[in-house]
Amino acid sequence: MSSPLTEKPVSAKFFERFIFCYWILYIFPYGFEYIYALNTNDLSFWTPIVPWFGKTFLGWTFNLENLAKGFDSKYDFARFILCALISILAAIVWVFIDSKYKLKYQKLGTLTMTILRYHVGFTMILYGLSKVFLLQFGQMGVDSLELTFGEVSPMSLLWTFMSYSKFYSIITGLIEVVGGVLLLFRVSTFLGAIISFAAMVNVVLIDIGYDVTVKMFAIHLLLMTIVLLKDDIRRMFDFFVLNKATEPNHYTPLFANKKIAYAIKYPMIFLFVFTTVKMLGERIDFLYKKTNISIRKLYTVEDFVVNGDTIPPLQTDVNRWKSFSIGGYSYAPEMLTIKNMSNAKTQYNYKADTVKKTLVFYPAADSTDKYYMTYSRINQSVVFKGLHKKDSIVVKTKPTAPNEYRLTRRGVRWVRDL
Repeated sequence: MSSPLTEKPVSAKFFERFIFCYWILYIFPYGFEYIYALNTNDLSFWTPIVPWFGKTFLGWTFNLENLAKGFDSKYDFARFILCALISILAAIVWVFIDSKYKLKYQKLGTLTMTILRYHVGFTMILYGLSKVFLLQFGQMGVDSLELTFGEVSPMSLLWTFMSYSKFYSIITGLIEVVGGVLLLFRVSTFLGAIISFAAMVNVVLIDIGYDVTVKMFAIHLLLMTIVLLKDDIRRMFDFFVLNKATEPNHYTPLFANKKIAYAIKYPMIFLFVFTTVKMLGERIDFLYKKTNISIRKLYTVEDFVVNGDTIPPLQTDVNRWKSFSIGGYSYAPEMLTIKNMSNAKTQYNYKADTVKKTLVFYPAADSTDKYYMTYSRINQSVVFKGLHKKDSIVVKTKPTAPNEYRLTRRGVRWVRDL
């Protein structure tokens, strides 16, 4: 980005300083999710300020135990408004001081662009790789496959159909990765910003259309790509609309000394690569570990026997099981979910030994309330036997694996009637 030496009008100075202040306040610290093992709450000065501001000036009440930071919550919108107000005030004071003391900042725009290049670049790479390695949307587990359309939220519907197509998820992820990588280098900033802009337009439309709870996060990333493109908009209009020849846009380096620039740039990129590999590796190990894979199914209860008495499948009986799933959600493979006859669900943590064929599970809130079970396969059924407190339990079930559903069996058919 070129830095002309001509005096800028006051409005341009104000806007440049407002943009700089707003993005700094917005990014710090919640935007640093690409920094491994960083607890943003430890760095945040917003937590005590934002609820006070929202309550005092907006009349909002806040659940201080669960502020839902980053999920389009009242906390987020109050923080956005506060960021804007502080930035307006800071820009006014800054312009006044500059005018009074004749100060000039020839590289403020370059600094803003550099910060946004790396922030958007790192964020696009991180989220792109999450799609490439099928981490963001996970895989369709039996709990997702058993849901009916009418009972899911728009966001759950989106997550389900995105998790179906590995092809689409990988391709969209690669586009985000390519855009992010190109943004890390000045010479390819324009191309990276164009690709990232196109990717984020798609993300924003999807997030709004399916009521995803990170709409404002996506919108802010989209706005950042627009800021990165602001010096190229006229060039693109001349070239694509007016069919005029254009001059290349030269992006001014932040540091004139290349050694200083490289000493900052490449260690930062290396740290990002190292921490991203570690972060994604841990998520892959957690979500796709093969432990207990043979029992991660849906079990539809056929017979339910307690202390020798067969319990009939009455819809009013909240103590009888209708079905249960083990690892039914790909993003929670350690969970066991029981659905009773009234379709109410209760989640448990479980531990299994697939060699000894034992299963122990308990509520997340009470690890002492344990079910001790063994299981065996008899023909097409799986029978679970065990104890809960002083009650003996025998459950005959029909198992269904994730790959037994029509949706998971169906792939891409190039020739429809072949």
